[in-house]
Amino acid sequence: MILEDESIDYQNGEEIPEDNIESYFVWIPRYKYQLFDMGEYEGLTTIQNKPQIIDIQFGVDTTNDSDNSCKTPGISGASTTAEAEVNVNDSSKIQIKPNVYSWRGIQVANAHLSSYNYKRNLDSHMMKNTEWGAVAYLQHSAYGSHTSVRINNNSDYKTGYSGVYEPTIGYTGTNISCNESPNACNEYGTSDSITQSWNTLVGVKASTTGNISGIYDMSGGSWEYMMSVMLNQEGVPCSGKEQNDNSGFNGPYCSSNDFKSDGIEIPRKKYYDEYHFSLVEDSYNRRILGDATGEIGPFFSKIYANNQQRYISSWYGDEGRFVWKEEEWFNRSNGLIVGSVS
Repeated sequence: MILEDESIDYQNGEEIPEDNIESYFVWIPRYKYQLFDMGEYEGLTTIQNKPQIIDIQFGVDTTNDSDNSCKTPGISGASTTAEAEVNVNDSSKIQIKPNVYSWRGIQVANAHLSSYNYKRNLDSHMMKNTEWGAVAYLQHSAYGSHTSVRINNNSDYKTGYSGVYEPTIGYTGTNISCNESPNACNEYGTSDSITQSWNTLVGVKASTTGNISGIYDMSGGSWEYMMSVMLNQEGVPCSGKEQNDNSGFNGPYCSSNDFKSDGIEIPRKKYYDEYHFSLVEDSYNRRILGDATGEIGPFFSKIYANNQQRYISSWYGDEGRFVWKEEEWFNRSNGLIVGSVS
C-alpha cells in the first residue's frame, strides 16, 4: 500500500488507519500458462460455453518476477459521481482504493500521463491489454476464483462493489435467457439489496480471488481504457487518420516507435500494445496471445430485439469487444450493464 503521509512509522502488527492509505496494490507474480484455444474465430454462427481452468506455472526464467498491479483508479477528493468525471493530467488525483468514485470521462492521453507520472520510482504506467490478460488468466487458474467474476453494478460508479444476484449477465446453463435480453438480468443502483461493498460476503465475489486480497472491478463498473492501440493503415500508432479518435493523442507527433500528447512522448514501446489494423470489429485473430481476447472465443454476433448487435464470447456469454477502424483503443470491463472479464 501507499500512504498519504509516508513520514509516519508503523510498528509490526500496528493497524494503519484507512485515512492514511492512499492506494492498495496487488502483487501479480510472473508466470507462464499452457496455451489453449488457438482457433481462428471469423465467420462462426453459433455460441459455445467453454470456460476452463488455465494451467499456469510461477517464477519462469527470472527471479525478478513481479509488477505491482492496480485497476480502476478512483479520484481523490471526489464526493459525487460528477466530480469524478474530469479530463485532466494530474497524478495527484489518483487514488486506488475501494468505495471511491471511479475516475471517468478522461482521455487516454491524460490517463496515460497521469499514470506514468504517478510513481516513477515504481515504474507506474497505465495498464496494457496484456497486463489485463495476466490478471484475468490468473483469476481463472487454481490460484484464483476461476468462476465468472461478479459484476460491479453500483450506479454511482464506486469501486469494489458486487451485484447481489448471480448471474447478472451472460450464459449460466440455467438462465440462458440472459443472453437474449441481457439488460433484464441486471439490476443496478446503490442500495444493499442490489449492490454491496468489497468487504462483505457478497462483495468478495467481485474479486479475482474470491476474497479481499484479489483485484476488483474486472467486470462492470466503469469502462476502462487499456494502453493498447490499433495501428493505422500505414502501420503506425498515429491517431486521427482512418479512425474516429478522441484519445488526446491526435496531432502530427507520431512515428513507428512512439507518439506524443502535447509534445510529451511515450518513451518506450513497452508501455503500450500494438494491434493490426482492421476495417471490421470481429477480426479476433489479431489478438496477442495472453491478452484475454481471442482465446475466449469462438464468438457469436447476436442481434437483439432493439436491433442492437452484441458480440458474445464463449466464456459465460460475456461481451467480446475488439479494436477496429471506429474504435482503436481497447476498453475493458464493459460498464454497469454488460460486465465482462473478456
